[in-house]
Amino acid sequence: MKRKLSKILAALALAVFSENQAQNYLNYNVGNAHSHNDYMQEIPFWQAYYANFGSIEADVFLVKGNLWVAHTEKELSADRTLENLYLDNISKQIKLNKGNIYPDAGKKLQLLIDIKQDYKTSLDALVSTLKKYPEITGNSGIKIVITGGRPQPADFKNYPNYLYFDGDLDKNYSADQLKRIGMFSADLPGLVKWNGKGIPRDEETAKIKTAVERAHAQQKQVRFYGAPDFPNAWVNLMDIGVDYINTDHIPDLKKFMNSIPRNFYKNTKEYNTYTPTYASDGVTKKVKNVILLIPDGTSLPQYYAAFTANKGKLNVFNMKATGLSKTNSSNAYITDSAPGSTAFATGVKTKNTFVGVDNMGKALAQIPDIIAEKGMISGLISTGDVTDATPADFYAHSDNRNSSEPILKDFAASKTKILIGGPTSGLSKENLQKFKEAKIDLFQDLKSVTTIKNRTLVIDPLASQRITNGRGNWLADAFDLTLNDLKNNKNGFFMMIEASQTDGGGHSNNIEQLVTELLDFDHVVGKAMKFADENKETLVIVVGDHETGGLTLLDGSLKDGWIFGNFSTNDHTSIPSSVFAYGPNSKEFTGLFENTEIFNKILAAYGIQK
Repeated sequence: MKRKLSKILAALALAVFSENQAQNYLNYNVGNAHSHNDYMQEIPFWQAYYANFGSIEADVFLVKGNLWVAHTEKELSADRTLENLYLDNISKQIKLNKGNIYPDAGKKLQLLIDIKQDYKTSLDALVSTLKKYPEITGNSGIKIVITGGRPQPADFKNYPNYLYFDGDLDKNYSADQLKRIGMFSADLPGLVKWNGKGIPRDEETAKIKTAVERAHAQQKQVRFYGAPDFPNAWVNLMDIGVDYINTDHIPDLKKFMNSIPRNFYKNTKEYNTYTPTYASDGVTKKVKNVILLIPDGTSLPQYYAAFTANKGKLNVFNMKATGLSKTNSSNAYITDSAPGSTAFATGVKTKNTFVGVDNMGKALAQIPDIIAEKGMISGLISTGDVTDATPADFYAHSDNRNSSEPILKDFAASKTKILIGGPTSGLSKENLQKFKEAKIDLFQDLKSVTTIKNRTLVIDPLASQRITNGRGNWLADAFDLTLNDLKNNKNGFFMMIEASQTDGGGHSNNIEQLVTELLDFDHVVGKAMKFADENKETLVIVVGDHETGGLTLLDGSLKDGWIFGNFSTNDHTSIPSSVFAYGPNSKEFTGLFENTEIFNKILAAYGIQK
């Protein structure tokens, strides 16, 4: 009966835990980091201190009346004492910071001293030593906690009040004794068999959670020694509410903890996706229109992050035809956006930084110019600079993606009808004259464009704002404006829409930026799919030019719309880009293929011979 009741209580505890977990991550920072066996670090104390860790551990042996620091007696050395490795340095920092252990007066430090021999003589030596350091013992920002060899709880009162003791979760303490407990520690391998990979079994999670709640019920923090020491383990321990995360890898945990605010995002603007009819999806027939949507820097991890944030809904995931695009450029395993989109626009792989030209710098024929010969028209939209690599790849020719002025000049000679995006340094007096001669209408913001009559260039400062900084429905409005003009052309059209700032989220390792930009882009994907269903002669393609950030997803909730990730780089990677297609000929976009095949498949869908 007792065993059955225990199982029921464990199940209830787990259910409550599962319902309430998730937001814990934002409560953690480097103050929750514990430098386990800190004296074994290459630079004891200082490495953890400059990482702003909240807790540092030192093992001590009593040798000739002094406390020496070491893991075992074999490693004892007279030049490695508690004083010269820790107490002197702590004292120095307190004086330097005018009474505070850290420059930030709100930050505190716990010094966990592990007594390896007879606690009575060792503690007497410690108390005697600490008399030389009143700036430490009288400092509210420093907590000295004794672990390892410790007196019985009834004897806590026999030691100075500045000494605290590591608690045992299996013991019951009186109110006075509890005041002397600095925190609780427990042996994780003695509690569960979980090795840190995956998630603990339900009954193991319940055991850990029960231990944590017991400590918290006594208003004390808790740590587990012997815990696995890598990101997935840290994630699970934080999920459960463990206060101090043990580590032997100070730089790794420091980076991980400091990145939490940028790696966690909870969506507050859930939306319903468009419901496709699939009436013309996958049929084999010539198309009149192609809508190419490019979320810069995205692949499957980014899409799934957005899918999770929107509680398991994403327009792009409603496309049945999926594939993978190899992204390498002609001269590099890892591409940048310039050759990435040049491959889409021309069917040719070129060098990094090259825009609309081959390896030798020779201009290549791009989709807008090719289809113009068939009486078709084109429009390009970007949430970045109108001369950024991706839009430029479809209208300009340059061996340097940063040459904004000559790139924008090329728009005058391009067959592209509409170009819409953000501000550029390339809008020179000479280019203004060129546009005037080419009878191109120039607008300084999207709202001022009511109808499109001639070739049109819109350079709108709002385009380059992040969605979280007030861009609003700019991308969807630009799509509607462009589509309303292009769809009236009886011979058909090509439209390219780039979400530029998804890439920025990857470069800055900011998951909120990445996800919010991708969700904004996904609204436009839904609009394109809806038009394809209504028109029945439109092929919609979604493909990133490359992946940025090396994103991995560590945790999340499809039910509650939050995601916790981790980035391995602040630059591009070689990961193939996910490809999605909808409408006639969408089945041609399955499997693994070179990014240049996007161009070939688009022309084939139009029925145009290369």
